[in-house]
Amino acid sequence: MLRRRDTLLLVGAIMVAIGGALYFNPFNNEPMWAEWILSSILVYVGLPLAIVGAAIHFFGSAENSAGPKSGDIAAKAHR
Repeated sequence: MLRRRDTLLLVGAIMVAIGGALYFNPFNNEPMWAEWILSSILVYVGLPLAIVGAAIHFFGSAENSAGPKSGDIAAKAHR
């Protein structure tokens, strides 16, 4: 399930998809600068964003972890 922290992954994947579609377009109806420069920029920026976003998704901390609650910490401090 996608959460707010997956925004970086989603943006990177969209950038790579648009760059790949520009580069591998079989109709060749875009200008040459868009095919070579813009698609390369989109892929080379989007790929690291997608990799970092995937790393955050798989190895990031979960919001609802089973760690100690704030009440438990406060009770231990008074002992």
